[in-house]
Amino acid sequence: MINKGSEWNKWNFHVHTKGTNKNDLFKSESINAFFYDFFKKAYEHKINAIGITDYFSIEKYLEAVSYVNDIENKLNVDESKLFSEDEITFIKSIFLFPNVELRMLPSTDRARLINIHCLFNPDYVKHLENDFFAHIGNQDNHKMNRHGLTEYGRSLDDSLTDQNALYKKGIDNYILDLKSLKKIVDHNPNFKDNCLFVVSNSNNDGASAIQKHYDLFENEGGALDGLRKSIYELSHSIFSTNKKDIKYFLGKRLEGTPNYTEEIYRKEVVEVIKQRGSLKACIVGCDSHTESTLFSKFTWVKSSLTFEGLRQICYEPEQRVKIQNDKPDFKEDKVIINNVKFDSTKNIFTQSLIHLNPNLNVIIGGKSSGKSILLYSIAKTLLPEDSILRNETGNEKYDLKAIDSEFNFVITTKSGISQKMFRESSENSIIPDIKYIPQNYLVKLAEPEVNKKGKSLNKLVRDLINEDSESKLKYDQFIKNVKEKDKQREALIDNHFELLDEILKLETELKTKSNKEVLEKNILSNTEQVEKLNKESGLTEEQLAKYKEVQVKLDAYDIKRNNFKEDLNYIQSTLSQINKLSQDLINSKNDFLENIKTREIKEHYEVELSPINELSELISNSLNNIEIETDESGKRQFKNDNVLKTNLTSLTKEKQLLNKELEPFQQNDKIKKKIEVLNDSISTDKKLLLDITSLNDKIIEKKKSLESTKKIIFSLYEKSYCEYTEIISGLEDRTQQLERDGLKINGISQFNFKKFSKNIIAFSDGRKASYNNYSILDPLKKSTDKTDFSEIKEQVEEIFSDILNDKYLLLQRISKKQAIKTLLDDYFYDYWKIIYKNDKLGEMSTGKASFVILMLIIGLSKSKSPILIDQPEDNLDNRSITSDLVHYLKNKKLERQIIIVTHNANIVVNSDSENIIVANQKGQNETESSSPYKFDYINGALENTFNKIDSEKDLLKSMGIREHVADIVEGGKSAFIAREKKYRFKNNIA
Repeated sequence: MINKGSEWNKWNFHVHTKGTNKNDLFKSESINAFFYDFFKKAYEHKINAIGITDYFSIEKYLEAVSYVNDIENKLNVDESKLFSEDEITFIKSIFLFPNVELRMLPSTDRARLINIHCLFNPDYVKHLENDFFAHIGNQDNHKMNRHGLTEYGRSLDDSLTDQNALYKKGIDNYILDLKSLKKIVDHNPNFKDNCLFVVSNSNNDGASAIQKHYDLFENEGGALDGLRKSIYELSHSIFSTNKKDIKYFLGKRLEGTPNYTEEIYRKEVVEVIKQRGSLKACIVGCDSHTESTLFSKFTWVKSSLTFEGLRQICYEPEQRVKIQNDKPDFKEDKVIINNVKFDSTKNIFTQSLIHLNPNLNVIIGGKSSGKSILLYSIAKTLLPEDSILRNETGNEKYDLKAIDSEFNFVITTKSGISQKMFRESSENSIIPDIKYIPQNYLVKLAEPEVNKKGKSLNKLVRDLINEDSESKLKYDQFIKNVKEKDKQREALIDNHFELLDEILKLETELKTKSNKEVLEKNILSNTEQVEKLNKESGLTEEQLAKYKEVQVKLDAYDIKRNNFKEDLNYIQSTLSQINKLSQDLINSKNDFLENIKTREIKEHYEVELSPINELSELISNSLNNIEIETDESGKRQFKNDNVLKTNLTSLTKEKQLLNKELEPFQQNDKIKKKIEVLNDSISTDKKLLLDITSLNDKIIEKKKSLESTKKIIFSLYEKSYCEYTEIISGLEDRTQQLERDGLKINGISQFNFKKFSKNIIAFSDGRKASYNNYSILDPLKKSTDKTDFSEIKEQVEEIFSDILNDKYLLLQRISKKQAIKTLLDDYFYDYWKIIYKNDKLGEMSTGKASFVILMLIIGLSKSKSPILIDQPEDNLDNRSITSDLVHYLKNKKLERQIIIVTHNANIVVNSDSENIIVANQKGQNETESSSPYKFDYINGALENTFNKIDSEKDLLKSMGIREHVADIVEGGKSAFIAREKKYRFKNNIA
């Protein structure tokens, strides 16, 4: 039979059979016919363990055992009722055990006696007549044996008439009191070790229904409460399906109430143990007295199909027992390793399959026994990337081919898929997302945080958060947004310095122009000269007035002409830029469409975004329309008709008309020439004035743009910071999942002061040490110091201005643009602050930090694939292992298969490992082994127990798993005792 340790099986603790001593309503014609139907239904319902129940007797249990033992010989009794080979195999594997149902004083508030059940170890049955039945009797103090002998000493073999009468009288009179039962238990340790008591907690015949004012105790005050307490203390388990009972006896009565905490749970556990003797599992059986109800109810129990396996529910009443239809702890077959096998031709490794449990598998063994080799082999076979398998020198931890040149390793999943370690490189892993945590790996991650480096750990947390596909999408978009803002910021800084350069050029050009006041006076003087000359030429006052009007028109024309030239240059350059942007937009749109995989959605956006192409074409046409060509005479002109050409034509005509208007005032050639010279001077001076005004206007506009650009830069700087706060908020759901384990992750948008200060000081002139003027550049600031964005922004803006104004002195080789880009670089990062039970990770001991990192790796991982851990207890004190690690493993193994190498007894025992794998290397122990293999392994359940067999020379087969644990693991025996004392039951280790 395949042994995978403790597995979930269906147990029926309470079922009667034909001929039961009370309420026998079975209709089968014969006992063989009954047992055929009985075991047929057990097979159909896949019931793996059955408590054959009768009142004050185990006779029906013995009949059932006899039937199963002789099942092959009963096939021909009725040809229509034949078991198949599969059915026979299953039936013979059923664990049958006797359940003796007793009735006990005092009666309940419905005047019914209390039912208490004794579940016996089948191996102890031969002792029951002397150890149990011989010590209980009826009200007349007569004795009973295992067959249910009456007070008259007549057995079941007497006539049917006598039998029925005697049974009725016997069953009605055999009433047990608690004192007698306790006497049997207290005076016989063997009996105590081979019996489990289960009391009913029903309203009719259970301990909960005892009257508080029962006549027998009415003068004894709280005696009845004491009796009820004594009955519960004696009991190992409770017959009940009531959800309130289930929660109460597990110490979880208040679970789910507002403000429920771990502290409340612990207090309630203490109170339940105080009042009821121990935490207890609630179990159920079908209690059938008719064929129609056989196996209608059952209990899931996680254990070996042995009495010792059943005893485990006393030590793990919550984890080992479930009353539900579906199998507990469901895991997909594809992510469960079913078994592994060393493929070794030289007897170096065992050739037997090593079976694994879907829950917690613990590998133990002496030094160099092959524990870590087994775990490493699983990891190497399944991990798609092997960096974690290598040591600091880059070599693999184990060179398995050097041990055996023909070595290979085979893993088979529960779904039946197998894979070898050494295989074709094109063959992908069958479980690629396993987690492998080598020895000391956690410590290496923990130490940087303790040393305040913390980079690798922060990245680890981030990567674990992003194992969730939705979270990864959010984070990837966040990175994209941040990088886009980085580009925008770079472009804005470039633009800012382009504006500074342009302003400098304009101001330099402005300095080359004449003085505005000089020009204005010269224009006024020359204008007066022109008027004087016009008067000398004989022009009337009316003509002079007209002449002035024409001069005003000419001035206006000059402004228009100048504006046209500036507009033309601006339109040409700007349309060229817009045209480039439109091409970039088309490229972005095309990339966008190419990345959409759904055809219907893609077609929708092709239509919706088609105006982008139309806009690009429109801009391109606009640019082409203002193209200028040079004709054969060298004259430059617009190639196409457009608004600029029309405007230029209009200006040309306007000039021609103004020249005609001037002709009447230019008759005298001598005076005309003087006036022309003066007018040219006036025109030149006015143009210079226009240039000065235009340059001043441009400088003002550029400075406005400069200020606007600066505002946009710092607005973008703030938006970059907000990207971090938003992504942290967006990932809160992932981090909150760990709070149930007492682990809190606070995401913070953090500023890396240390990196910022280092980079800024690097471009600073150290002789002037300008950086001493800013608290943000304090060298004592750490990368994890409190981030106040408003203060950071204020100081960065101050340094920004001081660099531009030469108050912050730079190294000669560093340009201001370089300095500003470094200053405004993104120094923010998403920092994941980890707190466990009010302790910050960076302030924990290395050992405790290691455990917290383990919690992070397991808790944040979305994968349901196996977790492989090599000695996680390293650097943890024993208290932390017992209170933290063990508790954590017990919870997490319900979600994922765990395979762990350990030398710590608390992990093996108190985490209630379902499967123990014992490793041994031949020649490494004082005790020799007859095993032909250098490295050998055996596995089984924690409850697998038998003392050392001296005649068995194969070391691994010479004792039970429990004994191996006690023998190999330091403190193993003490761990068993501590586990059993926790539930107030004494140990049974010899």
